[in-house]
Amino acid sequence: MDNLTELQDLLNTMKDSLDKLLVVEKEKTSILEKGSVEDLNNLMNAEQALIMECSAAEKQRVNLCNFVDVQTISELIEKFPETKSTLSPIHSDMTATIESIKKASALNMKLIDTRLKIIKFMTTNLGIDSENPTYSKNVQKV
Repeated sequence: MDNLTELQDLLNTMKDSLDKLLVVEKEKTSILEKGSVEDLNNLMNAEQALIMECSAAEKQRVNLCNFVDVQTISELIEKFPETKSTLSPIHSDMTATIESIKKASALNMKLIDTRLKIIKFMTTNLGIDSENPTYSKNVQKV
């Protein structure tokens, strides 16, 4: 049962990390709307640290689940029904937070895609090519 208590504590820690990641993802939306590259770089550094934290916690979760011969939290609850009252709410909260992160991330991807399309449109209409015509290897003889 010590492993189950340790797993519960770990899941609470993971939930806290996911909550922080959701906040960062929402901040990213605001920054993308403003277009501040410097703020985005700073935020992405913070996001990377949180992702690494979540990844390390996930490895610990897998190890603890393997120790009790289950793969998922749902399997754990099924195998040890006495854990349902404590693990089920955490599991539900984590699932909801992950879904919110996915939605915010999808919005951010759309914002980035829109910005890239605008840049491409502007460079095309302003006559800016990806190659510099003055120094191109494909020189035409007159």
